[in-house]
Amino acid sequence: MVKDYSLFILMLVTLFSYGQGITFQKNTSSAARKFKLVQKLNKSGDSLILATEHEKIKEVDILNTDYFETIEVHNTNAKINLKHLTIGNYVVQARIGRHWIVMYLEKRDLKANGLKTVSLNIESDPIRIVPKNTIDSLAFSKRKSNQLYLKTKEMYWVVYESKTQFASHRTMSLKYADEIYNLINQIELEINSKVGINNTLKVYEVFNKPKFMRKQLRNKDYYKRKRSEHFNVEPLYNSDEKKEDIKEF
Repeated sequence: MVKDYSLFILMLVTLFSYGQGITFQKNTSSAARKFKLVQKLNKSGDSLILATEHEKIKEVDILNTDYFETIEVHNTNAKINLKHLTIGNYVVQARIGRHWIVMYLEKRDLKANGLKTVSLNIESDPIRIVPKNTIDSLAFSKRKSNQLYLKTKEMYWVVYESKTQFASHRTMSLKYADEIYNLINQIELEINSKVGINNTLKVYEVFNKPKFMRKQLRNKDYYKRKRSEHFNVEPLYNSDEKKEDIKEF
């Protein structure tokens, strides 16, 4: 599904710039014209607007080499929030019928001088790792005294799903230990509430980040595999287990 966008996007897109540090490239292919797909940012430049005349947009994916977000739409129009995206280059793909309409955006820091654009080449680009020293280094252990311990210098694949009767939203990304601890605190509050009881969080240990991400970008359900040499297929943390504990209690 996901291909070498470095070449593909250059062939199909037109460039648009906005004042909020985002450069957006829309798709001008025959498929986009067929569905009369509206592709633009809102006036404040912090949301992506997509709309068709008749055919429903099934879902929208936003991804790069360390982030993957899926928004279920099932409507002829969608407003996708971009505020939470970090600085970087992203592929945006909208599924309409059997077609994937591919777009592209870059979110940049307007305060930075001489910022260089990084091309997204899935076949060769290494995973970008930003060092963090926010908490002390801990030895890894899956679970001890009901507590999860993670290596602070390593990154883990995190899958968060928010499910309501109206929409489903899945976010997948590489995260550091301190970010994961905060997400665990959040999900354990959510699953104890009526509103967030169906939300889920899973954390996977990744052994080889570049190879894992290449597989994941080609198949967004790769993390569900039963076997892999690139990551631990058994989640280090699974909120569904917590739900079972709550039911038993």
